[in-house]
Amino acid sequence: GDGGRGEGAEEEEEVEECPADGLGVHALASADISATGALVVRHLAVHPSETHDVDGSTAALRMLAGLRSLALAIDVRLEIEPLKRVNKGRYWLAAVAMLQCANGDEEACEVAEELEYGVEEREGE
Repeated sequence: GDGGRGEGAEEEEEVEECPADGLGVHALASADISATGALVVRHLAVHPSETHDVDGSTAALRMLAGLRSLALAIDVRLEIEPLKRVNKGRYWLAAVAMLQCANGDEEACEVAEELEYGVEEREGE
């Protein structure tokens, strides 16, 4: 049935907020394996509640770290160049810092840490 609302009744669309307890979808990414055998990250989208988080969301960085872990687990190279065209290149820049840090670049580690923990450190000062 129609729940007693009668024919033609409009359904209300509910917009779910991203739960603060850590459950739910915070970010989505699309990636595929290229002909050269790389995991190519084509798109990255962060839940709107994360992008407007004044406390500083780390959802994009967590997603990038997960994609890096996936690439390592399946023994392929992580390709992030398409991210230059997403979110004004911010996700690409974060991924570059994260990958360089993973390769032992201490300055990149500082940048990646600042991107991920900068807000928490400022709050603790």
